[in-house]
Amino acid sequence: MHFDERPSCFRNLAHEILYVSVLSCAQLLTQAALGNILVPLRMIGPAIGIEDTSKLPWTLAAYSLTVGIFIMVTGRLGDVFGHRLLLIVGYLIFSIFSLLVGMSAYVKNDIYFDVMRAFQGIGPAALLPNAIALLARTYPTGRRKSFVFSMFGATAPTGFILGALFGSLFAELSWWPWGQWILAIFCAFLAILAYCVVPQEVSLAVHPTGKIDIPGSAVGLSGLIMFIYCWNEGPVTGWDKPYVYALLIVSILLIGLFIFVEMKTEEPIMPLSIWSVKGFPGVLICMALGWSSFGVFVYYIVQFLQGIRGASALLTTAMMSPITISGLVATLSVSQLYGRLPAHFLLMAAMIFFCISNTLIATAPVDQTYWGQVFVSTLVAPFAMDVSFPAASLIVSNTMPINQQGVAASMLNTVINWSISLGLGIAGTVESELLKSGKTALEGYRGGLYVGIGLSSAGILVALLFCRVSPPQTSIEEKKQSSLAETTAPTSDTIINTNMTQGERLEGNFPMIYRF
Repeated sequence: MHFDERPSCFRNLAHEILYVSVLSCAQLLTQAALGNILVPLRMIGPAIGIEDTSKLPWTLAAYSLTVGIFIMVTGRLGDVFGHRLLLIVGYLIFSIFSLLVGMSAYVKNDIYFDVMRAFQGIGPAALLPNAIALLARTYPTGRRKSFVFSMFGATAPTGFILGALFGSLFAELSWWPWGQWILAIFCAFLAILAYCVVPQEVSLAVHPTGKIDIPGSAVGLSGLIMFIYCWNEGPVTGWDKPYVYALLIVSILLIGLFIFVEMKTEEPIMPLSIWSVKGFPGVLICMALGWSSFGVFVYYIVQFLQGIRGASALLTTAMMSPITISGLVATLSVSQLYGRLPAHFLLMAAMIFFCISNTLIATAPVDQTYWGQVFVSTLVAPFAMDVSFPAASLIVSNTMPINQQGVAASMLNTVINWSISLGLGIAGTVESELLKSGKTALEGYRGGLYVGIGLSSAGILVALLFCRVSPPQTSIEEKKQSSLAETTAPTSDTIINTNMTQGERLEGNFPMIYRF
């Protein structure tokens, strides 16, 4: 593969590899913190005082909830104070609360565990948008940037398996808190490494005024947290409780108030102008539907393997390990498709893969060999992730002005992680209602997976109908002005190219920083 020239901010190839690795660890560890709890959850739950299995999804939803919601704030903070600073702070927060999650072994309280998991999610919330913004600002549009974003996305399945492996090893052979404490040590090391390898010139603050919409942020966060809380608490306490419906109504009102505040404030945390970009709302809705179905898939495949087929945590990890190889194949394959296929085709393909992976587990017979549908699902699921995330990241990062790079990245990651938590709540509601009606555990699991099938099927339609981007009409005069601006720019200035992508392809003249 022919790559573009290496950005001048890197001293050599080793510096570039280390830089990309430190940023990619943001994605890798985000998924590792999911895997190291999900797979050994049936051992961790009783150890921290969770006897009711309906409470188990909260251990995952609490983490995904804060990962998704606080990204809205940390992306803007990165624009104001610099993405490098927020990257370092994110690793430190991740390290501190991973340590405290492990302390649940002494506290033995499920509420403490869920609260610490929620605070742990703030670390990835700071890491993800700022890591993406740093990559977007470092690399101009081209094959090198496409490959880097693909590798960033490919760390997701690898991170999940690594987290599941170490979490299961410590849970079965030693003591489960060590999985969290090793994660804490590694995050602290990465914070130091980020300080050393991230070039200062690509991490300067770019926000024009440095103001942050504190009232809007508080209202928006409160509304979103309350909304997800209701959807995940409903299956535990029952939807017949009046306070659940009351909180749900209040959360919707707060979200509406948040939108109103954003319309009136001078520096909104979520500028409404980003919604005017052609295809941007469709991409976010598509990603929400697809990744909510992925949350359903990844939770219920573990429950199916352990609860129905009786697999241990380590055996479950081994059964799911093909996603690392499949993820690498998907990354190398998909990186060649950028610029050759329309963006909405790639997103539609990702939604189809999400749908297939849910369908395979929902219809898998109990006594079927592993090499049947379970194995095939582990080969299909990484293609869903590795097609959707890099494609959406490139579209979002490349079509936004430089002072909104962090906001755009945060919106994408907000949707991904928020929808995982929401999808678990919806599927959990279906499962609990089926169990209350006398259905078996297997039928409850399948009911949850059918929710995932419905969500991803809707994502296919959204990708096909609402994610098409029409070719922009650039006048001759605009082209002359753009050419003149590039010609007369001083050598030390930073130029923002405001041309939109040509056609529907991912390669083209995207808005990006160029240093001459």
